[in-house]
Amino acid sequence: MVVLRHVVPLTLVAAAASLALTACGGGSGSDGASATPSGTSSGAPSATGTASVGQNGGAKGGPSAGAKPGSSTGTPAGGGSNVSSDAYAYKHLCAASQLTVTAKELESNPDQYVIAVTNRGQAACGISSFYPLVALSPKNAADRSKSTHPLVPSGLGGAPAAPVYAGHTVYAVLDTDPDGAKGGNGGIDEISVLVDQRFPNAEIHNFPMDEGATVTKHPKLGLYRDTIRDAVTSMRSADINSS
Repeated sequence: MVVLRHVVPLTLVAAAASLALTACGGGSGSDGASATPSGTSSGAPSATGTASVGQNGGAKGGPSAGAKPGSSTGTPAGGGSNVSSDAYAYKHLCAASQLTVTAKELESNPDQYVIAVTNRGQAACGISSFYPLVALSPKNAADRSKSTHPLVPSGLGGAPAAPVYAGHTVYAVLDTDPDGAKGGNGGIDEISVLVDQRFPNAEIHNFPMDEGATVTKHPKLGLYRDTIRDAVTSMRSADINSS
């Protein structure tokens, strides 16, 4: 390998060091166990295919979602380091336009789907509903009022929103057959996802389900978490109706 060396004037080195010291910001790191399934959608509803996600909870292929809380693609003018804090996210709820969402099947369990939401903005923001609003139905159903809605964990409280840091991804896991019934799906072949309950229906994203997926009467959905593994754990505690 040929290495090109550049001589940098001492004054420029000192200036760069000074800038680096003043640019340090807050935010705690993630556990690094997460990864973003490939393929994203933003703005208009869109669909994606099957995720390749390993049994250890990480996705194979696709861009990395291991950005630590506090990392940012840029700092809004006058924002300072607090744009990477939980407190900032609580006061600045996410806009639909700054988020991308995917729903992909887990490789280790074809009845589990990873819903991944990425903040493409330049500062942290909050999702007010703690979990996505999810409905399961036939793709061409004229009447969506009979859609199946998953159970979600009870006992919510505390923080006013789920923070999503700039460049970071949060995950929610849906299990369409949590009891292992292994039956039919009643014609259900589509997952509809609304990232935040504040968003209008125009921001619903629709994703195809695997043809062989089982859909039981009470599928389960977990809360937004920083890793797929933690999202699976949250899903297993789902015990109340989400609709």
